[in-house]
Amino acid sequence: MHFLHSRFKKLAKASWQLVLFLVVCSNFAIFELNAQNKVSDEDRRNARLQATYIAKLVSFISWDENSTQATTPFRIIVLGDEKVGFAKSLKFLIEQGNIKSEGRDVEVFSFPNAESKKALKLIKKGVNFIYFTKDSYLNVEDILPVRGGAMFIAEGRDFVAKNQGCIAFESIRNRLKLVVNETCFRRKFAKVNPVLTSLKSVVEVVKPE
Repeated sequence: MHFLHSRFKKLAKASWQLVLFLVVCSNFAIFELNAQNKVSDEDRRNARLQATYIAKLVSFISWDENSTQATTPFRIIVLGDEKVGFAKSLKFLIEQGNIKSEGRDVEVFSFPNAESKKALKLIKKGVNFIYFTKDSYLNVEDILPVRGGAMFIAEGRDFVAKNQGCIAFESIRNRLKLVVNETCFRRKFAKVNPVLTSLKSVVEVVKPE
């Protein structure tokens, strides 16, 4: 009887330890899921802000182009498998706001990595903005040979400061700002509206290293 009682106590103790372990694992999984959701929410918020800034940029920038180019649509290309709704938000803003670029219609194209070849074909025909998402297979070096007069846009200060990017988004203390390549805006294909450079709270013009 004593043996059975002792064995029962051991089984009960082991069962409680198992239950406790499962509870801890469950709580940890919930914590991880909440953390992921929080990051995703922040990413989606930043994506909407980025889309808003780019929509404004389309209106702010004056382009030096010939008469043929002036009649073609202003094209924005989004490269990579973005899942935060950036391209969707940008298309919505352009369509709902009826945004034009010096009278030209604005078109937004989104190419996942599986359609990189299609993206390159369209870029060769002529585009204005090329946005590289974080997971884009294509990079600046891939696009340079067919770039034309397109501006490169991505996330991260180094994209402008150390790379060949024109515009970068930088998030600091839950605040999003534009980092602009000074050299890029001095090139003959684009002139920036003074209104943009005066917005010092959200725009920083830097010289690449």
